[in-house]
Amino acid sequence: MEDSERWRIVGCIEAGQSITDVALFLGVHHSAISRLWKQFQTSQTAVRTPVAGRPRVTSPAEDRYIAVVAKRNRRSISTRVTFMVAAAVGKAISATTVRRRVSQVCVPLSVQSRGARLK
Repeated sequence: MEDSERWRIVGCIEAGQSITDVALFLGVHHSAISRLWKQFQTSQTAVRTPVAGRPRVTSPAEDRYIAVVAKRNRRSISTRVTFMVAAAVGKAISATTVRRRVSQVCVPLSVQSRGARLK
């Protein structure tokens, strides 16, 4: 949402419209409007401040897809999963990104880790 749209939402709620009505009018979920209103009540501003750090390379949907591909190909190493995901998604991601996103899936991602698990 743009800052001007955020201020417009705050103005509508201050004018007496309900959060649900504003959400229906804008076509967004009411929880987004509710969070914005709570932010405005506590900080008296509706402008989002820039967050420090590097922007994410993959979206949450792409993260889920990486996990699915890794589960389907349990014996594949991270570079192979990287190529499969890049071909499907259409943008390049690194093997390190795949390793980070797949850590909770418990997929053996290298020959060394497989050998260590067998020992």
